[in-house]
Amino acid sequence: MVADYASNPALSLDAPRPDFNGALYQFLIGLVQTSYPPADERQWQKKFRTPPAPEELATALDRYAAAFDLDGNGPRFMQDPDLVHEKSERNAVDHLLMDMPGEQTLDKNTDHFLKRETVNQVCRSCSAMALHTLQTNAPSGGRGHRTSLRGGGPLTTLVMGRTLWETVWLNVLTSDSFNHFGNAGKKTESDIFPWLGHTRTSARNEETTSQHVHPAQMFWGTPRRIRLSFEKSENPIRCDLCGCITTEFVSEYDTKSYGVNYKGGWKHTLSPYYTPEKTGEPLPVHLNQSGISYRNWLGLVQSDAGKNSKNEPAAVVHLFRQVRVGDLSGTSRIPFRLFAFGYDMENMKARGWYEGTMPLIHIPDKIRPTYETVISQMIKTANQIGSNARISIKKALFNSGAEVRGDLSFIDTEFWQDTEPEFYRVTEDLKAVLEQGGPTDDLKRRWLSALTREGEALFDRYAQSNTIALADPKRIALARRDFLRFSSQYNKIIQQTLDLPKPPARTVPGSPVSKERMEKDMR
Repeated sequence: MVADYASNPALSLDAPRPDFNGALYQFLIGLVQTSYPPADERQWQKKFRTPPAPEELATALDRYAAAFDLDGNGPRFMQDPDLVHEKSERNAVDHLLMDMPGEQTLDKNTDHFLKRETVNQVCRSCSAMALHTLQTNAPSGGRGHRTSLRGGGPLTTLVMGRTLWETVWLNVLTSDSFNHFGNAGKKTESDIFPWLGHTRTSARNEETTSQHVHPAQMFWGTPRRIRLSFEKSENPIRCDLCGCITTEFVSEYDTKSYGVNYKGGWKHTLSPYYTPEKTGEPLPVHLNQSGISYRNWLGLVQSDAGKNSKNEPAAVVHLFRQVRVGDLSGTSRIPFRLFAFGYDMENMKARGWYEGTMPLIHIPDKIRPTYETVISQMIKTANQIGSNARISIKKALFNSGAEVRGDLSFIDTEFWQDTEPEFYRVTEDLKAVLEQGGPTDDLKRRWLSALTREGEALFDRYAQSNTIALADPKRIALARRDFLRFSSQYNKIIQQTLDLPKPPARTVPGSPVSKERMEKDMR
């Protein structure tokens, strides 16, 4: 409760599933952004330090209370009002969960890890969370199954504070700033909450752009046409998700294709974006099997102009780092963090859920350009050496030209995970060095040394150099030599990336590896 904020504040969420937690954070942020946005940054600062009284917040939220009824004959939260009068399909409730096996998986009998018929009945609370999670992350699901406003399983990044209120408020924009993300002139309730009016169906590929509705609909999108079927039991039953005992539950729901088709001009405040040079159209970032680590720093925490695209953090992260953290740092030493999460999707299949945190270090304006330049150099160097380690291991294990089966991405993942602690130590030391006006070359060499050691350790671990009788000794030796040549601090590419002065002589034996060959290997 806000009334007990000083002595016993709510700190975080604890839903029965991690994807529910992610959706609930977005639900609370969207609720406050829609009903209680700050007028300006000065008001934002005031409410951050002194949260609103429960009565003040309740009055603001009550304005839209009717939009959040989950059951009944009237409008229902995130459910299609027109399905009552239309022919629809009946689905089992587990179809609301993105990670449960789909029809094709069941037909092929390949549901090895998540088994069918393990979620048959869920309580009202879990059904609401499952519904919101699906609408927020909706993947492709065949013809007419529309994806979420940011595509299937978008990456979401939040600025995290010490308490639940701080976290929510840190990710809310001022009214004027938020209005730029859509058509603020669209003020009817159905422009904000689409289930309060007739469904904008898309059987003829009709599109709903950011100019068709209020910007707040980014939090309340309904790409899927769904209506839950609530049941009552005389005897208490147990929810298959949270384990609570209830007499009201959901085991099925009605659905129909061609819900709202969100296209064109949408930019969600909680997602990072990349803009390909070829199209110039910003696209939301999605996760892959590499997960979340400091390798994602560029584009999630700080902007980066890559070779083929421009990467930029979420609007709330950019605002926090450029404006808000400076205003807060003078009166508080809050350990702000970036929380990134989302599904790794392969079309309609959820391959995994990833989440991770990164520190959000306050960098004074006077050293920010140099600091961010060095951080960019460090991460790009790590990418070069990590990729080269994988390539060298591949060369050691397989003959040139041999068909390689299997996924070696786990080597990259291990490289980034093992070097992450040193990365954050160097970032802290870098800040201190720059504040004192010192040179950064020693820190860069320290970082390069750490990367090279980790690359060598991975090579020895996976290239079978410790079990020489089982491998080709010559091939392994040559692959290790090439790796050391590439990773040496005297290599021209690494040297240019880190902007280090040229050393007087080489220390790694053998002829140098050409820049063209290394760039080819990197590809």
